[in-house]
Amino acid sequence: MMPTLLISTIFSMKGILTVIILILIVGAGWYFYQSTPTVPAVPTTDVNTEGTTMETGTIETGAQPGAETAPASAPAAKVFDLTGKMFAFSQTELRVKKGDTVTVNFESTDALHDWVVDTFDARTKQVKPGTKTSVTFVADKTGTFEYYCSVGSHRANGMVGTLMVE
Repeated sequence: MMPTLLISTIFSMKGILTVIILILIVGAGWYFYQSTPTVPAVPTTDVNTEGTTMETGTIETGAQPGAETAPASAPAAKVFDLTGKMFAFSQTELRVKKGDTVTVNFESTDALHDWVVDTFDARTKQVKPGTKTSVTFVADKTGTFEYYCSVGSHRANGMVGTLMVE
């Protein structure tokens, strides 16, 4: 009889302690939620491929209403349409600025080809003639980088180009 009384006392004390801890956690959460200041929404902009700006939504910022902020210069979106034919790309030089989002739309015209630039880990799928594919990446390093077709010996036979990031 003694062990049963001891066990029921421990469980009821544990139950009470659990309820008290839960109440403290919920109360602390409510307190911190209520004390978080609200921040005004700021409209965001996006640049389409024609270079015009359009409003796309809002983001929350930590700026106080009326505070001066420097205008943000958004990176540009650069889109290139390339074709690949035996040992040649339609363009052998692409120029972008550091931070630009680059999209390469690629189509093969005569054999299995792809488009690869190792530095940015960017690669299209290998495609058959008449098939299109694309890859998008951020040009986050400056310099001159080789792009190429990785199929067979196409690169060795001159199917290369230059991506220049300024």
